Amino acid sequence: MMKYIRILAVADIHSPHYLNMFIASVSKIASANNRIDLVILAGDIVDRGNVAAMRPVLDALGKIVRHCEAPLIAVFGNEEYLNYEGEFIKRYPEVVWLNDDYRLVTLQNSMKLCIVGSRGVLTKPTAWQSRHIPNIYRIYRERIKRLRELLRSCREHGTTVLVTHYAPTYATVYGEPHTIYSFLGYQLLETLNSSECPHIAIHGHAHNAKVLHAVVNGVNVYNVALPARRDVTVIELAIGTS
Repeated sequence: MMKYIRILAVADIHSPHYLNMFIASVSKIASANNRIDLVILAGDIVDRGNVAAMRPVLDALGKIVRHCEAPLIAVFGNEEYLNYEGEFIKRYPEVVWLNDDYRLVTLQNSMKLCIVGSRGVLTKPTAWQSRHIPNIYRIYRERIKRLRELLRSCREHGTTVLVTHYAPTYATVYGEPHTIYSFLGYQLLETLNSSECPHIAIHGHAHNAKVLHAVVNGVNVYNVALPARRDVTVIELAIGTS
């Protein structure tokens, strides 16, 4: 028997930059009283490491989270600066932060979901990363290995969701200049075997993409960048139950 859960997902709010657009989008869902089982923030929630700017984002989500008792999962993006991670975690304990880790989540309807979360990987580090993170290539190589291990472990628990800020495929960055694809993500999904593939993958980062959903290696992939969609994304995910 299949049941469905509803996931509200968004990335690249860059609060306060796109905050008004985000609030308007969330308000439509809240006023319609549509059920949301899980909320996912896929990085670049704030602009330029502005830790305080996350508060209005969470305030806007508050009605949905409280009414639906929906867990709130987030990953860091490039705008949540590395040296500010601890401050985000400390200031917003209501958020489950996944940083190259996974979490088994039990939803209000007793269904379970395993979520792998990470900033993700770039094929080529940005110029800033190359200048300021000397071992960035090694970090990305190790992260690829770590993500594959996490996905294998998560799959043992059942339905698996991969959440990254950077795109795990180039399929959902189409519309961006081809010359910058390697700075937007890495073709991780194409390399995974059947024991590693998540059931869906969610990412952001590609603001100007025109293809926002694709199926890659059997995985439904969603680019949930707010500037690309001009709205939050609601995903219906089927979960098999016995």
